[in-house]
Amino acid sequence: MSDDTPKTAAPAAPLWRRILVRIVQAGIAVFLLFNVYALLLKLMPAPGTILMTQRGLAGEDVRRDWVSLDKISPNLVFAVIASEDAKFCEHGGIDWDAIEKAREYNRKHEGKKRRGGSTISQQTAKNVFFWNGGGMPRKAGEAWMTYVIETVWGKRRIMEVYLNVAEWGDGIFGAEAAAQARFGKSAADLSQLEAARLAAVLPSPNKWSADKPGPYVRKRTRSILSRMKVVANEGYAACVLGEGVRVKPEPGETPRKRPVLEDIPDAPDTGDEALEVPAEAVPEENANDALNDVLNAADETFTQPPEPDAEVPAETPAETPPAEPEPAPTDPPTDEGGPTILTPQ
Repeated sequence: MSDDTPKTAAPAAPLWRRILVRIVQAGIAVFLLFNVYALLLKLMPAPGTILMTQRGLAGEDVRRDWVSLDKISPNLVFAVIASEDAKFCEHGGIDWDAIEKAREYNRKHEGKKRRGGSTISQQTAKNVFFWNGGGMPRKAGEAWMTYVIETVWGKRRIMEVYLNVAEWGDGIFGAEAAAQARFGKSAADLSQLEAARLAAVLPSPNKWSADKPGPYVRKRTRSILSRMKVVANEGYAACVLGEGVRVKPEPGETPRKRPVLEDIPDAPDTGDEALEVPAEAVPEENANDALNDVLNAADETFTQPPEPDAEVPAETPAETPPAEPEPAPTDPPTDEGGPTILTPQ
């Protein structure tokens, strides 16, 4: 006996369920694309970033010249580790201790300029895959991609990509373009001072100037120069440049504790570099003159700590002549054998 009863079609899924399925599928697709893109960037230069696109759409002339890490001065590696992430070679991508310290600082200094705890790895993940802002969804994606590039790329490649996509203001991205624009030379030839200046302006590259620094950038540069010595001598950059930069103890010598890194001064709350010294009192120094001054005091091998920049001399009021001359002493003193007084130039 045949069954001629017509079969009814299965009821369609509710609209909300179909939308949810599509969202999940799209999320999986985006997740896979991000990870595949990360695999490709292990071998190829990053073609660009969202921030570069935003700057271009805003009318800026975006400049970037990708170069390998071998064509970037080790001084810049020392400088960015000293200023941005001293534990770069030690953490697995996220420095939880730094995040906790930043949270504690922000809690105690509510209403002032906030501190961040992001590492060079996190900044690289944000710059390459994401954008500024975005709240928790972006931060969650950044955290995941940070661990991906730590696993897939490794520390040396992360540093190479970071130095090629970092923003240095005026539409300039990457170390090579920054070195050419700010100092008229290749990134391979950056001195200690020039590298420290470039690292000093990274937090606010569109407000602070590396080649015409204001008082705060000069102060920050001095601190970074001091930290660079520790980074170079104590192996903080060994995961990028190799163990050769570390000063090792002699056989039988007890390993000494690593020196404590000098704190980098906090940025002015207003973002103004000239809070302590009036803007008109700050001369526009020539970069080459400043470089010669510093390198005369600190050699290229970090054997001596750098000397601070000269302070701006205060205006000396005109001397008022005495009302009447003082009588000459009976036995005038002689300067023979006395201390020699050096008049500052």
